[in-house]
Amino acid sequence: MQIVKLHATTSTNDELRARFRESVIPHLTAIYSVSQSLGRGNRGTSWQSEDGKNLTFSVLVKDGLDGVTPFELNQIVSVAMIEWLKNDLNVKAKIKWPNDILSVQKKLAGILIENTFQKSVLTHSIVGIGLNVNQEEFEGLPHAISLLNITGRTFNLEKLLVRFLVHLDQALKNKEETIKKYILHFFKYKQQMNFEIEDETVQATVCGVNKNGELLLNKEGQFIAYDLKQVRWKY
Repeated sequence: MQIVKLHATTSTNDELRARFRESVIPHLTAIYSVSQSLGRGNRGTSWQSEDGKNLTFSVLVKDGLDGVTPFELNQIVSVAMIEWLKNDLNVKAKIKWPNDILSVQKKLAGILIENTFQKSVLTHSIVGIGLNVNQEEFEGLPHAISLLNITGRTFNLEKLLVRFLVHLDQALKNKEETIKKYILHFFKYKQQMNFEIEDETVQATVCGVNKNGELLLNKEGQFIAYDLKQVRWKY
């Protein structure tokens, strides 16, 4: 693996994509930046991070993707992060569909994966991750939390990144086993939650996901699949 540190960039995903187009770079090449001005989240949101305090990075994945769907890659990355947090840092976390990592029901990390296909075959992906590490306060973000908030410790960002990449490498090499673990780490699995559906607050039981990566809910005895644009968590 190769790690590149930048002092500033607009987006580590965009930076890694540009470098991949210009030259041959190895699998699991990672770029992280002290400052990222245009970090992206889901639904077109931005990822806010205090300069030098958190890990905002992107990883090139181009090996081990044979037969893997985009959602399965999302599962692999999510489980790798959950198990890394638990095994290396003793931090318990859950996967909140579709791409958030929560600890004590607050957002610790977000994942944004951008995929490239050739003739409908996934050839490589750029995995963008924002992880709150040493930031103490999150003004205007009541649902955000950092590793410092949880553990009372500060961390070396590059050492954290190296260890995560080791876990991601192992998860990709054991992809079938990793994917099976996804539901074990699923936020509020088999519990009732409030959701916003068609501008209304609805109570439903969380039943997991289908093969397309849609959220499965049991609403008034009916099992219904929802995509990202149709439903929002209210917690």
